[in-house]
Amino acid sequence: MIEKLLEIISPDACFVCQTEGSCLCQNCAKTALVSKKPSCVLCNKLNNDGRTCSGCYAKSRLRGASVSYRYEGVAKDLIWAMKYQNKRSIARYLATKLLPEDGVVCFVPSDGKARRRRGYDQAEILAKTYAKINNLKFNNLLLRSKHTKQVGKNRQQRIDTIKDNFVAIVDITGLNIILVDDVITTGATVAECSRILKLAGARSVRAVAVAKG
Repeated sequence: MIEKLLEIISPDACFVCQTEGSCLCQNCAKTALVSKKPSCVLCNKLNNDGRTCSGCYAKSRLRGASVSYRYEGVAKDLIWAMKYQNKRSIARYLATKLLPEDGVVCFVPSDGKARRRRGYDQAEILAKTYAKINNLKFNNLLLRSKHTKQVGKNRQQRIDTIKDNFVAIVDITGLNIILVDDVITTGATVAECSRILKLAGARSVRAVAVAKG
């Protein structure tokens, strides 16, 4: 209720042209956001559908990833504002830009300290809005059991520190899972989440993200 009131009192303005009404107007969105070419999200080898290559799949069990934009320019600014300026409306906007997939929707839970500081989890808002838009079932499937910072770490360090950081909290035997996150950097986090979801019985796991660095 308070959030809705704040949006009425202080409506979003386009990050590019400052027109009120949305964080990015339709005209500016056409040129300000740079689409991400499909590739294996873990080794970045280009392909046609974002499918994880065979070598990376064997390690992660992540079937693929659908990433909308490159993590640069306005896309980066929007995500930063969503995470650090209490702009939850941006999460709802960006959810409309996520590429459609089919399955049960869940999200990569944020670090507990970050969530408490923000008062919300931006990936959860993205996932819930995405599920609603696409008429898909949403479920909170993962719990972060450890809290480690990933910012500033290289790929191997991220892999080492993220291992066993998540647990599956719902039986998902035989289900196709859509794992939503805001930004994928090295892919270590979505790969670990996928591994845990597969161990919990998921038939397949595919990630969906706003951007990739």
